[in-house]
Amino acid sequence: MHPTKLPYGLSDFKRVTMENYYYIDKTKFIKDIESDADFLFFLRPRRFGKSLTISMLEAYYDTYYAQQFDEIFAGTYITDNPTPLKSSFCVLRFDFSAVDITDYESSFRNNINMIIGLFVSKYKINLEVNFDNPIDNLRGLFIYCNKNNLPIYILIDEYDNFVTKLLISDIEAYKNIVTSKNAIYKEFFTMLKVGTSGAIKKMFFTGVSPLALYDVTSGSNIGKNISLEENFNDMVGVTKNELIDMVEFYSLHDKKEQIVERCDEWYNSYRFHEDVEHTIYNSDMILYYFDSLVRKDKEPRDLIDVNVRTDYSKLKFLVYTNNKLNGNFDMLNRLILGESVTTTKIKDNFSAFELANEDNFKSFIYSLGFVTIEKYRIAINLKIPNQTLKKLLAEFIDYAYRDFENYKINTDELNNKLLDLGYDRDLSVFHYIGKVIESSTSLRDYIDGENFVKAYLLAYLNLNTFYELKSEVESNKGYIDILLDPISDEVPYGVIVELKYIKRSDFNDATLQKQIAQATKQLGQYDMGERYLKIVLVFNGWEMVWCEELVD
Repeated sequence: MHPTKLPYGLSDFKRVTMENYYYIDKTKFIKDIESDADFLFFLRPRRFGKSLTISMLEAYYDTYYAQQFDEIFAGTYITDNPTPLKSSFCVLRFDFSAVDITDYESSFRNNINMIIGLFVSKYKINLEVNFDNPIDNLRGLFIYCNKNNLPIYILIDEYDNFVTKLLISDIEAYKNIVTSKNAIYKEFFTMLKVGTSGAIKKMFFTGVSPLALYDVTSGSNIGKNISLEENFNDMVGVTKNELIDMVEFYSLHDKKEQIVERCDEWYNSYRFHEDVEHTIYNSDMILYYFDSLVRKDKEPRDLIDVNVRTDYSKLKFLVYTNNKLNGNFDMLNRLILGESVTTTKIKDNFSAFELANEDNFKSFIYSLGFVTIEKYRIAINLKIPNQTLKKLLAEFIDYAYRDFENYKINTDELNNKLLDLGYDRDLSVFHYIGKVIESSTSLRDYIDGENFVKAYLLAYLNLNTFYELKSEVESNKGYIDILLDPISDEVPYGVIVELKYIKRSDFNDATLQKQIAQATKQLGQYDMGERYLKIVLVFNGWEMVWCEELVD
């Protein structure tokens, strides 16, 4: 095993740099942070490396670590290019992912008091902590530090973690702690704002979405949002060059092409500014993948890290209005079909109570990482970035479908039938999905027939761990409707599907034969080798009327 460990799941900067972990040097961004506004917040999807950034800033600016500075930052860019403010603050660091939502108010109060207690002890401050009132403790602390010329740098990691959990599980609890008259979360941020006129000289928050900050401040700015600034595009995440450096460092040269291709397909394509040409990879996903390569000399069996998954069943409220599927759900179906959705801008300032607005919803799913900037003209096009997010979006759509009375799909049975397809050329998986589509009468009122059939197929074929699913894939003489590409060589067969749809009003035997002939001709033009089965599917409205393998 390689002596340099991979920091998978580790976000303690000092441990990473001092205990022989692999580190992608992001210290060059410290000077950009320092030269920008004094009060900043930075948003990225989950598991993208934000916590390590917070830890880096703590180690860099904290007077407490001044004597260890050279050891902590040895070999990094910032060692030879220090900024004027290094090691010059008392750092008050919060991590709101530690707040327990089952007893959210008490847990939040205890979290604040505990951090204040540690701060007082760390800097030997003569101040008594009143464990009944964290806001009074903050006020007293800020007054003391201001009088004694102790400048404070506030760091908050995952500022929106627990309140977002409340938003999707208990909207009344969210209102209680964020927007009500005496909301403790609101009082906390109000006190921070008061502190900026005294002891607080710098603030840096991280989170996923702007919702909570907008609601807690009633839309007024507490700091500058740098999430969409071009010079911060690469501050977290992994660039292509950084990925290749990892391949070389761990002597994986012989697998370089395969590794880059796999990571491009599953973990890449994030872009956080419309003028940036290159894309970046999700940090957690890359470390998860490399951890298996380095320790086991093979890819992980499941290419999706369980830690990037969310309980999507709790997000169903986003796609329902008056117990009916709304335009947001239609948008997700279009994304599954491989289409882009367009918005005039990515909004960084809107309320959790305005998510029914389609433009706000687009910006919200962008902040979650479901979509990323594909290209920019007058407007911004958003598209699913990679295979991982396609599969996670398919899971979300699956949860949304489950509320309908005629919903009958069983994902375990579906996956078994997909295995039968990949190993035995058994087409029963298509018959199974076809029967479910035909029986899903409740869904027909909300979704266009032809688009629904294809979106349904794509969503459910995506719920597997052994195929990459691609739609509208360019081939030598056209575009493949649906391609099931085996992830592992253990799966004998890949699948090419040509899908045809006939409206009920247009259906007759002659039309059916014409569509079969067209599909057969198109499949005949795709030459991907004997490994790939060629399947013709024809739907008459909601009914699958043809499912056959084309045998040369």
